[in-house]
Amino acid sequence: MIGNNTPTYNDVGHGVKLQATSFQMQQGALMPSERFNDLALEGNGWFGVVSEKETSYTRAGNFVFDEYQKTPGDVNSSVARLTTTDGKYVTGTMLTNHSYDEKFDYGDKTVNGVTGAYVVTNATNEVELKEVDSQGILEFPTRLAYPVEPTTKAQFFGNLPPDNQLHTISANVISGNNEQNHLKLTFTQSATQPTTGVAWDIVATVTSNDGSKVYDTQTGQAIFDGRGGLSSCSITSVDNDGMPVAVDLGSSFKGVISIDGLAASGSSRSDGVSGGVLTQYGINQNGVIVADFSNGRQSAIGRIAVYHFQNDQGLNREGGTYYQESADSGKPMFWRDADGNAITGAIVRSGNLETSNVRVDVGLTDMIIMQRAYQANSKIITTVDEMIQKAISMHR
Repeated sequence: MIGNNTPTYNDVGHGVKLQATSFQMQQGALMPSERFNDLALEGNGWFGVVSEKETSYTRAGNFVFDEYQKTPGDVNSSVARLTTTDGKYVTGTMLTNHSYDEKFDYGDKTVNGVTGAYVVTNATNEVELKEVDSQGILEFPTRLAYPVEPTTKAQFFGNLPPDNQLHTISANVISGNNEQNHLKLTFTQSATQPTTGVAWDIVATVTSNDGSKVYDTQTGQAIFDGRGGLSSCSITSVDNDGMPVAVDLGSSFKGVISIDGLAASGSSRSDGVSGGVLTQYGINQNGVIVADFSNGRQSAIGRIAVYHFQNDQGLNREGGTYYQESADSGKPMFWRDADGNAITGAIVRSGNLETSNVRVDVGLTDMIIMQRAYQANSKIITTVDEMIQKAISMHR
């Protein structure tokens, strides 16, 4: 408690006033919850929330979602915005790696004729935070899809023993229309054989998965040397419903071979992935928002910002769990690593809430101590009063 001026021995009536109260900045215990949008900060930092043009800061991460249609009237363009329970929007950095495609079939076109969804255009696992003043509202698309990646190459492996038998090796290939088709290579020993080694006639066929439609058929020949290693193959690619697929039988002893005495075998490997739809969102310990898709792929779409202040004790108490910056606290900032990249500076615990950092046992102990001190002081005053009364009576 500080007076208005420096007191001297003869100052009378100055009194005292309360200059400030300090915040208890001790970490509260973390309590698990069943919602991924419940967030807790383990360490220093604040979540930023906005309401109209006002920005506040809080450590209470019991967030919920509201729904907003980016394209008015189109329910397929809906996004869920992360908010506080009283409607303030949580801020962070959203990536531009997904865009709305009104023609995208999310899987219900044949059922009700509905199309449209947000589609990932550039899958990534990292999100770099923008500058503090560039943070915006976090939006989770409710219909988010991972685009099809058509097969571009099919590799084949195995052994074709020169036994004059028919052999086949197959591979699954993904078309640009998000269909899983079937590529089959049929090997028949050539009528005319080289002086050394063995030659096989090849028929490469691409069909729909049920075999009802044939997209392409190519013929060629594979020649193996005297040791059984592949020397050449005349089939280089086939058409997969409009998308070319390179046929790779390898070379020498890496890929398909033809060695007598070994059992016939065959296997394949192809790239490409079917398109997938959103299965769930998650938030990792760096605050990165990650979307999981039905095809097993993932992609980050944004990141929750964690703000810091030069002087947390200087924040203005707004009410409830909210605080605002002040001249004493300084401007909000991001902590940075050795390379200058913005970092959270705390661990973001999804599915957890930070409980009160007030310790009941300590509070009760302090209250008992203060009560005992008050009682002792009261007793002193009573004793002094009795002594004064006794002295007065003796003077009389």
